[in-house]
Amino acid sequence: MERERNRVKPDPLAGSPRRIWRITRNCAILNIMQNHRKPFQTAAQLIQKMKTEKGITFRHISESEAERYLLDINNYLRTASYRKNYPKYLNGSKKDTYIRLDFAYLKELSTLDFHFRRAVVQMCFDIEHDIKITMLKYIEQTPAVDSYKIVEDFITNNPYILKKLEATVYAPFTADLFQKYFTVQTSVNPNTHRNENRIDAYDDCPLWVFFELITFGDLLKLYQFFYHTTQTRPPVSEKLLNLVKSLRNACAHNNCILANMKHGTSSVPPEISQYVARIQTISTAQRQKKLTCRPILEFVTLVYVYKKVVSSNIQTHGIKKIKALFFTRFLKNWRYFISNDLLKSNYRFVREIVKHI
Repeated sequence: MERERNRVKPDPLAGSPRRIWRITRNCAILNIMQNHRKPFQTAAQLIQKMKTEKGITFRHISESEAERYLLDINNYLRTASYRKNYPKYLNGSKKDTYIRLDFAYLKELSTLDFHFRRAVVQMCFDIEHDIKITMLKYIEQTPAVDSYKIVEDFITNNPYILKKLEATVYAPFTADLFQKYFTVQTSVNPNTHRNENRIDAYDDCPLWVFFELITFGDLLKLYQFFYHTTQTRPPVSEKLLNLVKSLRNACAHNNCILANMKHGTSSVPPEISQYVARIQTISTAQRQKKLTCRPILEFVTLVYVYKKVVSSNIQTHGIKKIKALFFTRFLKNWRYFISNDLLKSNYRFVREIVKHI
């Protein structure tokens, strides 16, 4: 015992050169990370930064108006994100500053993106609704297909779904469905002292109820499972629906979809390329180039799926809204973008798509 008390504790900094090198390196990395934290800047400071460092002008909107905008309407990160659509000077005294970029242009792009998200997300909801209706219609017309068995087999083959369902058993708007169609047990976890829900049985839930309990992403997994199980051809491929899901999620999370409209960021499914090829006012070169822009690809895919899946009555309303957006609101301040070839050419391409819906 005496020997244990007198034992000298090892110095954590002592040891092999390799150990010392690791400690030194980790300290250096931590120091770099701390030094690279961007300090908070006020709206007024950010405006000065845009002027002096980014070359952004304030000809169409005053600096005081821009400051109020950044304080009350939108933050700098989101507003400035649209600058990626503008080129920079490559050399000279203005090197690395933006060419002919005014704050009003950023503000307008942010506003257009807002309207675009609102119109697009409704189209996504329409698609989600109608792919559910299509599956239910097939069940009604095919008595041999058991909707309860479809749900049971899907959950059994995708156990992660069960975990997600258990986490939402007492969600405000669906708790009654869980209590009615599932066998749910609640117990206290001895380690966390929190209630945990466990679904013991899930063989009494029909497909039309299950639809109300799952996310759009899980619906697409069910969609694939459904058509594989019934050995029938789906209205559209899961690959195209995944592009719709990507756009839907971006809208739902309020992402800045139009912040980067450059080309070469995506590969194009043949079905979408063929769809656009049927529009005679769009050249092959335009089609091959413009569809590699991710926002354009996802929007064109949305339009294609919308036309194939959504009922005609709902289509009429959705198409009317999207045409009003592109042919009226998008042109309200068209002079802002007269010198931006990227945005002009992208708009003209998508305009042709919308014309032919």
